[in-house]
Amino acid sequence: MRDGDQHLMPAATALPVALAERDPAFDDDARQRRALGLLSDVVKAIQAHADESAMLGDVCRLAAGSDEGSVALVALRDARGALRLRAAAGLTWDADSAIDLAAPGRLAGVARTAIDSAKLALHPDAQAAAGDPWEAPLAHVGSLLALPLYRNHAIDGVLVVGARQADAFVGVDVQVFSQIAAELGQALHAHGTHPVRQLPRPDLTFSAAYVRAVLSSQYTGVLVMSEDNHVVLANEAFCALFGITDSPVALEHMSAESLYERMRSAYADPDQEWARIREIVARGEAVRGDEVQIAGERIFLRDFTPIRTHGRPNGRIWHQHEITERKMYEARVERLAFYDVVTGLPNRRLLFERLEQGRALATRQRSLIAVGVLDLDRFKSVNDSVGHAGGDHVLAEASSRVGALLREADVLARFGGDEFGLVISGLDSKEQLDAISRCILQALRAPFDLLGEQIYLSASIGWTLYPLDASDAEGLLRHADMAMYAAKEEGKDRGLLYEPAMEQEQLRLQAMRERMAQALLQSRLQLLFQPIVYIDGLPGLQGVAGMEALLRLRDGEDGLIEPAQFMHVLDDPQLARPIGRHVLDEALKQCQAWMRLGVSIPVSINISTRHLLHPAFFADIDTALDTYPGVMDVGFGIEVTETGPTMDHARAKVVIEECRRRGIRVGLDDFGTGTASLSHIQKLDIEHIKLDQSFVREILSDERNVAIAAGVITTARMLAKTVIAEGVETPDQADLLASLGCHQLQGFSISRPMPSDAVPAWVAAWTPPASWARLASERRSQQAAQPRMGR
Repeated sequence: MRDGDQHLMPAATALPVALAERDPAFDDDARQRRALGLLSDVVKAIQAHADESAMLGDVCRLAAGSDEGSVALVALRDARGALRLRAAAGLTWDADSAIDLAAPGRLAGVARTAIDSAKLALHPDAQAAAGDPWEAPLAHVGSLLALPLYRNHAIDGVLVVGARQADAFVGVDVQVFSQIAAELGQALHAHGTHPVRQLPRPDLTFSAAYVRAVLSSQYTGVLVMSEDNHVVLANEAFCALFGITDSPVALEHMSAESLYERMRSAYADPDQEWARIREIVARGEAVRGDEVQIAGERIFLRDFTPIRTHGRPNGRIWHQHEITERKMYEARVERLAFYDVVTGLPNRRLLFERLEQGRALATRQRSLIAVGVLDLDRFKSVNDSVGHAGGDHVLAEASSRVGALLREADVLARFGGDEFGLVISGLDSKEQLDAISRCILQALRAPFDLLGEQIYLSASIGWTLYPLDASDAEGLLRHADMAMYAAKEEGKDRGLLYEPAMEQEQLRLQAMRERMAQALLQSRLQLLFQPIVYIDGLPGLQGVAGMEALLRLRDGEDGLIEPAQFMHVLDDPQLARPIGRHVLDEALKQCQAWMRLGVSIPVSINISTRHLLHPAFFADIDTALDTYPGVMDVGFGIEVTETGPTMDHARAKVVIEECRRRGIRVGLDDFGTGTASLSHIQKLDIEHIKLDQSFVREILSDERNVAIAAGVITTARMLAKTVIAEGVETPDQADLLASLGCHQLQGFSISRPMPSDAVPAWVAAWTPPASWARLASERRSQQAAQPRMGR
C-alpha cells in the first residue's frame, strides 16, 4: 500500500502504523484499472461530441471526477495567441478567462513549463505566489500536472489536472493523462483550426473558389449536397477517403446516384449503406457519430447536417473522417480494462458484468448458477523457484486446463496473482457442481512441465449457488471467497460450498483480530511458561530442559484466552510481526530475570511463518538479543509450525540455517498435523521436533498412535534429532513415551503453564517420577550393549 492510500482501508483494519506492516503492492491493480477506465471513458466522450466546447467540458469533468478533490481545465490559444480558459471542472471559473503565462503562481508556472518545454510538467510542491488570481480556486490542490495540447502540429494550449495529494501523479496515472492529452490533440485537429476572427467588412461575400480553398485544408471529408441531390462542393479529403480519382471540382453538379457509384466500392456492404444514406436524407434530421463500416476493416465516423436558410431546406452537409486507428486503440484500452494480460482471461470487472447477466438468466430459467473463487495452493513457491516468467507460464497453463472443462457460456476470470473467479450457469443440483469441482481439482493436480522440470500444484475452491444464496454479485463473490479460505483451512486441495456459518465465523475472526490489536496496544498480551523436562530422572534445574513461552490474551470478562481462539491472528499480515516482536522481547526479558535469580534455563518461543520469513526478522532478533545479551549464555530457541517451512521451503531453509549459525535452536512444532515429512526434517537444519499432542492424547488406547510415535522417535534419533512429546497429561502416558525412547516431555502431567515469577520455585521443587530413572538406566544399558553404527 502506498503511504497515501491508508484512507482506503476499512476502519476495522486501519491499524496504527506501529502495528501495520504496509504492503507496497497493495491496490496497484485497482489503481491501474481506474486509470485505464478513465482513459476509455475519455476516448468515448471525445468520439461522442461534434461540438468542441461540449467535448472539452466532458473531458474536464471526467478527469476531475477521477479522484476526490481533483480539478481539471483546458486552456487554448485564441486568434491573437493569448491563452484562454475553454473548460474546467472542480473549481469556480469565469468563461473565457485569460491565463497570463508570465504571471507568478502555480497554474501559470506549470502551464508555462509544459508549453515552453513541449512536454509534461509536474509541480507536486508548487508554492502559492502573492497576487496569483488562481490561488483561491486551487487552494486545496497539492499537485498539478500540465500537458501540452497540439493542433495542426503546433502547441495550441494546455491540459492541467490537479489533485489533493502531493504524490498523486505517478506511474500509470501520468501515462494515462499523457494519452488523454494526445487524444484531445487529435480531436482538436479534427474539429479544425481556430475560428477566424470576423473581419470588419459587413459586405464580405465568399466565392466558390474561396470555400474550396478553405475546405481543401480540412482533415475531415466534406460533401455539400443541394436540395435536389446534386453535389455542390466536396474537398480533397472526401475524395481520398473514398478512393475517388476525380477532382473535387469534377464532382460538382453530379447526381447522388452517380456519386454513389464512385463511392460504393469503398463500403463493406454497399447496398446496406445506400439504404442507410437514403433513410437519413428522407428523415431530414441531424445525425452525429454514425459509424460506417468500410472495406478492409476500416471505420468512418459520419455526421449529417440539414441546411436551412430563411427557414427553408436548402441542402445538406456530410462530414466524414476515418477513426480506424482510434477504434483499434479504444479496443486495446477496452481489452486492458476488461481482460488479464497474462492469461487472456476476463478480469474481475468483466466477471461482475457477466455475473449480473447470469443472475438475471438464472431467475428467468429457474436454474442454479455457481459462483466460485479458485486459489492455487502454495503458488508463491513456484515464483520463487522458477521466476515470475515461469510462474506466468504455469498460470496460463492452469487457466487453459480449467477453461477446457467449461462450456462457452461459463466464465473463468483471473482476479490477480494466483486467484481466479468462475461463473457456471444452468446447473440443476449441488451434485452437478460437486462433479465439476472434482474435475477442476483433478486437472490441476497433474504435473506442470516447465523447461523439463515437473511442478506439482493443487487448488482450493470456494463455491456458492444462486439463488439458494440470494446475494448480489459482490456478495456472491465474497461468500465464495470465504468458502475458499475455509477449504484452505481444512487442508487445501478441495472445494467447499458456502454456508452462512462461514460468514459468522469470518465476523468472529475479524472481531478477534481487532481485540488482539487493541490488546497489543494496551499491554494485555501475557506470557505463561511451561517446562520441558528430561526423562533421565534428575531433579531440580538439571532435570529441566527449558521453558516454552505460551501466549495468552488477558480479557477483563473472559480472563485468559487460550491460543486456539486467536491462532489465525498470529499469522495475520498486519499483526504477525508486531506480536512476534512483543513475544520475543517479553520471553527474553523473563529469561534474563531468572538468570539474576540463579536459575539459568533456556527459553523457547513460537514464531509465526509470516514473521519468520519477514525481511526484518533477523533485525528483530538482533534487537532483542542486544537488549538481553545474557540470554544466549543459557540458550534461546524458536519453534515453527509444521506448515510453516512448507509455505516457502527455500526461504525457510535459508532462514533456519542462519538461525543455527547464530546459535539459535530451531524446532518443528506440532509434527504430524500438516504436510511435512521426515525428509523435511533432514533437509531443514532443525534441532528437535515436537510430536503433536493429538498422537499423545490417545497413545494408551490406540495402537496406531503407539506405532507412529515409536517410528518418529526411532527415525529422529537416527537423524540425531531430539523428540519432545507435548500434551502429556497422565503419568502413564509419560511412562509409555519414556519407554519408547522419547528424549523430553511436556504437558499437564508435568506442569500446567505458569506465570514467569512462579518458574524459579517450580524448577527448584521439580522431582521426576521414580519410574523414569529406572527406564533411563535400562535404556542406557541397552544402548551400551548395541554395536556402534559404521560411519
